[in-house]
Amino acid sequence: MKKTVNEAYTLQDHLSELRKRLINCVILFCLAFATAYAFSDFLISFLFEPVKQSLPQGSTMVFTALTEGFMAHLKVAFWAAMVVTAPFAIYQLWQFLLPALYEHEKRSLRRLILIGGGLFIFGAIFGYWVILPVVLSLSLGYASTNLQALPRLQNYLIFTLKSIFLFGIIFEMPFVMAGATRIGLVSRDYFKKHRKPAYILLFLVAAVLVPSDIFSQLLIFIPFVAIYEVGAFLSSGFINKKR
Repeated sequence: MKKTVNEAYTLQDHLSELRKRLINCVILFCLAFATAYAFSDFLISFLFEPVKQSLPQGSTMVFTALTEGFMAHLKVAFWAAMVVTAPFAIYQLWQFLLPALYEHEKRSLRRLILIGGGLFIFGAIFGYWVILPVVLSLSLGYASTNLQALPRLQNYLIFTLKSIFLFGIIFEMPFVMAGATRIGLVSRDYFKKHRKPAYILLFLVAAVLVPSDIFSQLLIFIPFVAIYEVGAFLSSGFINKKR
């Protein structure tokens, strides 16, 4: 039975509500994991696409431990279930916090979740479609008649999943910048005034990711600049709105 807006919630009510929402998340994760495991062959094939394009002719993926193939399917199913469950878990958290928020806080948090989630997804896609093919092409390009490329299954999957997640996080940079400005750590014009050193730092990051190809470095550097500019714009916009 739901309480009305005017009724007070006790600590027991909050714990009961939180437990119910956690159970919902666990149930969805289990269903998503079972489904993902059933389609794990397709998911692994999808993750293999970047390396297939970069492997020298005649080279294949290998695994050296008896259980490595099985564990690879479990890991892919686990991360796929995490991706599917994450939006639902965020929604459950949103519903749990909703009664305690003011209307303007609800609007701000809703905007934060939508834009932040969109940036993470875009960053993950960018990491998969742009960064991985470039890095793999350069790394496997050292294969020769005296040096055969035989990427290990588990190492490749870990590297791929980490790269996708890493670039999803990198694309959250605008919100870190905006948050730092909003709470007063830096002024609203700080990021605009420090563009040059920031650009140098971003190019160094691109150079570390792909150290031997200037074209690939620029391919990574340009989106980084766009992300930085979005962060600078949000920082200034949030402060102006607040004031």
